[in-house]
Amino acid sequence: MKKVIALSLSLVMLVGVMTACSDTKTEETTEATTAATTTAAETESEATEATLGDPFYTFTDAYGNEVVIQEEPQTIVSVSPTMTEIVYALGAGDKLIGRTDYDDYPEAVFSLPSVGDINAPDIEAIVALDPDLVIASSIFSEDSYNQLTELGINVAIVRDEESFDGLYDVINTVAAILGVTETGDALVADLKAEVDAIVAEEDTDITVYYCMSCGEYGEFTAGGDTFINDIIEMAGAKNAAADAEGWMYSLEALIAADPDYVLATQWSYDEFTTNANYADLQAVKNGNVILVDSNIFERQGPRNVEALELISGLVHAEATEEAQAA
Repeated sequence: MKKVIALSLSLVMLVGVMTACSDTKTEETTEATTAATTTAAETESEATEATLGDPFYTFTDAYGNEVVIQEEPQTIVSVSPTMTEIVYALGAGDKLIGRTDYDDYPEAVFSLPSVGDINAPDIEAIVALDPDLVIASSIFSEDSYNQLTELGINVAIVRDEESFDGLYDVINTVAAILGVTETGDALVADLKAEVDAIVAEEDTDITVYYCMSCGEYGEFTAGGDTFINDIIEMAGAKNAAADAEGWMYSLEALIAADPDYVLATQWSYDEFTTNANYADLQAVKNGNVILVDSNIFERQGPRNVEALELISGLVHAEATEEAQAA
């Protein structure tokens, strides 16, 4: 009987030892497998990093998203006339392979195929062009942005600036995206020199109203918080709509302001000069409604200097007449 009990105890102990050994081997195998998997993942990650290298350019776009451009883009579709003008001004027009219906400067842009509208372009047309990058301004619709990025197409939405000085930041950002930072620096330096030569040393009381649109659908102008306001003030004049925010105004406010000059775009000139609502304004009576190219004002690019020069010329001419009359 004692032998049977001893034998039973021996068997129990043997099973226990074998189980313990089995557990130990399982743990060792699991640890080894985990270690091997981790090492393989790290090796793969390091290999990927070695292949991709550091990103070409990273920036925060107009939507607040971090955009990582892995390699210098060689083919670009622009869905912003402003961005298109800047790309050409930076000497990188050869990278453009598409544009919108509204891109009309410089002349070379008409040789490019159009992808349609600014904020809601033809997605299929863009995909067919197979660009390395789509560049846009903040008017670009979120829906279009999502469609393109979901298809794996890089989209860079460059943030519009509210001040004139912001123009330089926009140019530098686009230059960095294109890989032409030195050209961007040179363009900014040239523009600053031109601006410094134009900016008025003293302000005047001459009032200027920028008429984007008018008439049946309301009055649209450049309020005091816009970069066009900066252009007017830098030229030595006062913005007649400086009390407004954004781009909307009212007929009553315009009549009360009664500006010395009205700068009317190609979309508003005929309406402004023939509509009885504006007939009593001194600018209309004195023949001081000036037809201007909206693009040199409303597209925040190098041609804003032309807008500054235009208003500066009006201010100087008016100041000279006043001095002679005195």
